[in-house]
Amino acid sequence: MIALLLLAAAFEVGTQKQLFIDYKFIESAEGISLRVQQPMQTREKLLSLDAPWERQSRLSSYSTVVQEDGKIRLWYNVVAGVAPPGQNPPFMGMAYAESVDGLHFVKKPLGLVEWNGSKQNNVVLPPDLSLLSVGGGSIWRDDNPNAAPDAKYKSWSKMYHKPGSPIRGPHRVWKSPDGLHWTHDERTVTGLRASDTQPSWFWDARLGRYIGYTREWVREKSGFGIRMASYNESDDMVNWTNLHFALAPDERDLAAAPALRMDPAKLQIRGEDVLPPREQRTGADPVKPGEDQVLTPAAPMDFYGPGVFPYEGVYLALIPVFHHWQGSAHGAWPSTGDVQLAVSRDARHFTRPGPRRAFLSTGRDGSWDSKWIYPALRPVRMGDDLWIYYTATNHDHAGRVDPKAAKDESAIARAILRLDGWVAAEADYEGGSLLTPPMRFSGKRLELNLDTGAGGVARVELLEGEGAPIRGFTAAEADDLNGNSVRMAATWNGGKSDVSALAGKEIRIRLTMRAARLYAFQFQ
Repeated sequence: MIALLLLAAAFEVGTQKQLFIDYKFIESAEGISLRVQQPMQTREKLLSLDAPWERQSRLSSYSTVVQEDGKIRLWYNVVAGVAPPGQNPPFMGMAYAESVDGLHFVKKPLGLVEWNGSKQNNVVLPPDLSLLSVGGGSIWRDDNPNAAPDAKYKSWSKMYHKPGSPIRGPHRVWKSPDGLHWTHDERTVTGLRASDTQPSWFWDARLGRYIGYTREWVREKSGFGIRMASYNESDDMVNWTNLHFALAPDERDLAAAPALRMDPAKLQIRGEDVLPPREQRTGADPVKPGEDQVLTPAAPMDFYGPGVFPYEGVYLALIPVFHHWQGSAHGAWPSTGDVQLAVSRDARHFTRPGPRRAFLSTGRDGSWDSKWIYPALRPVRMGDDLWIYYTATNHDHAGRVDPKAAKDESAIARAILRLDGWVAAEADYEGGSLLTPPMRFSGKRLELNLDTGAGGVARVELLEGEGAPIRGFTAAEADDLNGNSVRMAATWNGGKSDVSALAGKEIRIRLTMRAARLYAFQFQ
């Protein structure tokens, strides 16, 4: 055992927060399991289409939130008009609202875009509705230090040009100095297989490039198909390279087929022999009125969008999952959507840890959010909590309203998650322990994001890199930790927390817990 420990390379953790999203910091464990946590969904309607100019419109799934200058800035997707069979509504755009407390959103008439003969509205994209519509826009603040002042904000969206429009797509990058006044980049986006629904993107400082995730609609010549998401890179958000399929249902999802009364022989997920994405093929697929746009199932679910964002040195994805495992004369069934969590260390390879229960779930039958949940891009931090906004509705993907509901309803709501509380290393009532690999740190004390509840306990022991206990920090000297804090200090010998004498040296952490959850650790 000692020989094996000596071969392990030490991680340089410095003062960076480390999350237990996977087993990187668990070299060995007993009685410990990693479990995705579920935030508290308040199910309150924070934003609905109640402004005078919104009375004949509908709230669509795609939205983005940015926390900036003491405000929560929200861009949300609005559609209006009657859509011909198999086509999009005549109006699709992005509107803007903001809030000081994150609960009460104000919609101010901005006077920027003419809609229904008036500029007294809060629409910001597209600037000219007579020329095009935008679908699935993802607006974000560009963190590239070299971003031009007039491009502090960008929106990467799919667009639908109208007759006589000089602007072509199918994808465009829009730029803005303030998130309100937008112009489109004259260059055509290249290098993508597809970019359906809502892409997600960000400047990655570690890579020194933009990373973008697009929704793929992959179809095989066999007739099977699936929605999934791809990873792409770019220096300018216009020319994209390094395509990699990053998020897709897998064999574990296919294993659910018998329980769902699907024929396993007809299910397959392959990355070969695929047709080009829908928008690159000639001709349109025939879609009958009221028919859901669902491919011949290759899995009981699709990933409706990527939802990827960076967080504390890792990459997280709030994946909108579209469930449809049966077909009928009225379209796919159940045609509902919820959200799962996926995690990654390299932005390319994602896993969904633990039981694949919904991270965000639909409401009870008959409620306003009973059929469809779709996450807004990125959470916002409110004190020691994370607020995750999402769009919810009581009609399914095919537009069928919950038969137990009084009327068709949609709104934007929020869920509350403890800071860094995405995944926890959990010890049950009988207790357990984990040992980390070797690491070197900076700082003077070790803080844990830990919840023991009322009756749980945790103890921290520090060991040398080769595994020998360090005097002054042994298990016998460790203090009992009991409580619920996002920054609980590990202590020894009656409250001593100073670990600065060990800074820069190879150490390991052995944590013993009972009825407790550990989310993250950080040396400060």
